[in-house]
Amino acid sequence: MIFTVFALNILFMTLGIRRILFLIFIAAFIIIAPLISLYAAGYKIKLSWPININEIFQKTGMFVFDTKPEGAKIYINDKQRKQFFKKYFSKKDENFIKTPAKIKNILPGEYNIKLELDGFWPWQKKLSIYPVQATIVKNICLFKKNLPVKILDLSTQNSFISPDKNFLLLENDKKIIDINNENETIILPSIINKIQVVKWSPDSKKILINTTILNINNIDNYISLDNFIGGNIKNIKWNNNSNEIFYQHNNSIKSFNLNSSNDETMLNEEEYYEYLIKDNYIFLILNTNKSTKLNIFSAKSKKLIEEIDLPYSLQYKFINFDHRVINLIDTKHNILYLIKPLTKINPIKEIVNNIKYMQWIDNERLLYANDFEIWLYNGNNHKKTLLTRISQPINKIIWHPSNNYVIYSTSKSINIIELDEREKRNITKIISLDKISSLFLNNKGDILYFTARIGNQAGLYKLAIQ
Repeated sequence: MIFTVFALNILFMTLGIRRILFLIFIAAFIIIAPLISLYAAGYKIKLSWPININEIFQKTGMFVFDTKPEGAKIYINDKQRKQFFKKYFSKKDENFIKTPAKIKNILPGEYNIKLELDGFWPWQKKLSIYPVQATIVKNICLFKKNLPVKILDLSTQNSFISPDKNFLLLENDKKIIDINNENETIILPSIINKIQVVKWSPDSKKILINTTILNINNIDNYISLDNFIGGNIKNIKWNNNSNEIFYQHNNSIKSFNLNSSNDETMLNEEEYYEYLIKDNYIFLILNTNKSTKLNIFSAKSKKLIEEIDLPYSLQYKFINFDHRVINLIDTKHNILYLIKPLTKINPIKEIVNNIKYMQWIDNERLLYANDFEIWLYNGNNHKKTLLTRISQPINKIIWHPSNNYVIYSTSKSINIIELDEREKRNITKIISLDKISSLFLNNKGDILYFTARIGNQAGLYKLAIQ
């Protein structure tokens, strides 16, 4: 109907008026078409006083947003972004731009960016836009605002998580919790009295407690090494196959096969106090005349292959056995030595000082901390990066599987650090409690477990963070 009336009006217009309208449309096309082309090409008009012709048309950039989970609202300089053609005509929430999204034609400059999703902690950072470039905001994990749920009533205590993160040994309660089925608990047999040593097998199916080996699937089917081997055994270590252990007996290193009960002497050597068997080599720490040496023997020939001088110490320990280089820590001085044996020049590849907690992320990256600092070491360029420094003593650090976050705890709080260092690293305090300890993360990276006290209620808690 409206179109019909408009057509009749045009029909009865005078020739002069029609010519004027025609010229207006032509002029509008000549003006608007280039502006649309410039906009499509990434240019934007910026008017300022006094007018500078060279700055009227500016090349723009763009933001690319991606979050987990998706659906976060996007704020740029505190203004929520809407779809281009709807921002002037609609205020409905569904018309707002949400992640994942690309927002084009942004003038160069600094912008305050905020991403919000109901029920999650917001993400905020100041980012810059550059001409003809995309500023990427991806791998952003939004963490849930949640309250912890108590799984068990228990006193705050030491706990030992299995390598596959499916089982948790509680020291004081002398029980093992099945993390996947929180109502299932395994009571340790009465032969286990005071717990002094705990070592899970690499496959998480067995656990060594003191000198007793327990089978998780059949807890009453245990092996007392004192009965099989005899007393005076110490420094027991698992072989990678989980069916063999190594141990020290007097001045000997021996192996014991759990399937065959075969006991074999690996090496006889005097005055050593720490050892490691790895890649067909036997590594020994020896102290003589106020000097410390790392001696390397062939596991087959029993011959000495290499001798490496170390700073004198009586408290060296081999750790992180499955890493590609030898990890040797001086527990008295909190110094980690990364050693590549059988290297002619400088076998000690790195020395990391003031280290208390650590986690290898891969073969090259090491996350580590002391009481008040968290660091990231990169073996490719030997660079050490300070992630944060805090005033409360740290008691645990965890690398998040997203590869963009680090979780750490103190006795009072659990916090998440974002590794994106543009402007600053975001640190989110996700919970505050009393006597937090024994923090660990499930394999999926969405649930934290820890012991803590809420008021007078001490227990094992879980907290869903994603």
